Amino acid sequence: MPRRFSPEQLAAISFALARTALCGYRAAQQSFTVDESTTFLNYVRGPWARVYSHYDPNNHVLYSMLAKLSVRVFGVSEFTLRLPSVLAGFFLILGLYWVLETTTSSRAIRWAALVVLSLNPLLLDLSVAARGYGLGLALLVWAIYFSTRGRDFAGGVLLGLSVSANLTMAFPAVGLIACPLLLGEGNLELRTRRILTLAIPAAAIAAVISYPAFRGAETSQFYVGEPTLGASIYNLIFTFVRASVNRLGLFGTGSGAHWIEFVFLPAVLLFILAVSLRTFLRDDAARPSLIPAVALLAALAELAVAHFVAGMNYPVDRVGLYLFLLLGLAWATAASQLSNLPLRAIQGILALLLAVQFLTQFETHYFELWAFDLPAKDVARQIRDQSRGNAPHSVALSATWFQQPALEFYRDYYHIAALKPVERHAQTLLAGFDYYVLNLKDDDDVKTGNWKRLSPLYTEPLSGVLLAKEPAP
Repeated sequence: MPRRFSPEQLAAISFALARTALCGYRAAQQSFTVDESTTFLNYVRGPWARVYSHYDPNNHVLYSMLAKLSVRVFGVSEFTLRLPSVLAGFFLILGLYWVLETTTSSRAIRWAALVVLSLNPLLLDLSVAARGYGLGLALLVWAIYFSTRGRDFAGGVLLGLSVSANLTMAFPAVGLIACPLLLGEGNLELRTRRILTLAIPAAAIAAVISYPAFRGAETSQFYVGEPTLGASIYNLIFTFVRASVNRLGLFGTGSGAHWIEFVFLPAVLLFILAVSLRTFLRDDAARPSLIPAVALLAALAELAVAHFVAGMNYPVDRVGLYLFLLLGLAWATAASQLSNLPLRAIQGILALLLAVQFLTQFETHYFELWAFDLPAKDVARQIRDQSRGNAPHSVALSATWFQQPALEFYRDYYHIAALKPVERHAQTLLAGFDYYVLNLKDDDDVKTGNWKRLSPLYTEPLSGVLLAKEPAP
């Protein structure tokens, strides 16, 4: 007999579908970016062996494999390369709802957490971009769901896939694997068996999928992040609450981010710790609902150990997004256990403030992390039109290094026959080429170079991109 969904579950499914439709529109419309293009050029294009050619933090192995399958079936386009992220975004929202339904008793708190997390601009961006972060988070959320239901083997399988989608998921994965030891029922032997039931399939699947690519990895290659905890926290907060370059909202300023850093975030963490500890001591049956909180605390401890023992940087922006996901789930669990209505109302107001902030950051034209690639598609089309009729490989293009991957993607995608392969140069070259794609905002070589002698063809103020050509003799 087919399963019947409750009206609330149907509402959650409809909400997830609406969000996915928005992400699908963005996936088809927005220009490809430096990280997405690098993945396509280095790992997705060409034979399967390229997925395992060498280790690089840009290669999110499971995502590269799914993107490769997508373009094999549907052909190469921005949408098909992003399709695994778009689909993962749908299951991410469903997973969040099902976890919240399991761990929270208050419908209002449940939906407040679901809406806030769904509207988060960075999480929205990573439900579009052809990167493994959104996929990894979706798999992690479903692993949490199965763990709260005591289905450890399924949770372990999903954890292995999550780590294969993005290696940063190893931190929350280890935290989740440790949960039965603290929250599980029975003696130590039974709890250890549960840990192994989670850990063995997780490790096996991650090794089968990712080991060939990771076997040559070194600690020095995990360079993304901040060397100090304070800088990391500020960066995580700032990129979590802001996605629009022009619209700051309530907390999009430096002072707003500092207010969250020193007031809002510590208060929420203390609240979660206090309520979670009370639940742990007083209600054995409710302990599985504490899995997000325990996984969050474990991941934070692991990050500290990795920093002091292995010298790894603390996470920034997308690399630490799982922390906010776990924080949101842990907050919802704690807030729903409040019997005092005024205290619960205060929690609702805090969630509303975040929702308002995220709505002010609503953006469908670019990713904040890669705003400089906003006009890449338009720039490539102009070069295509300008060079039409020229002999093959007769036109040369110089570009700021972080503009180069997207332009090379579009050279290939639009079949711009006249254009030579766009090469990456450590220093932006401002002479000897037919066209130049320069970033006037962030490229120091351009700021100090003699670029004003060039003839401008197109400018995009928000990204700082200039398309120019050599002046007529």
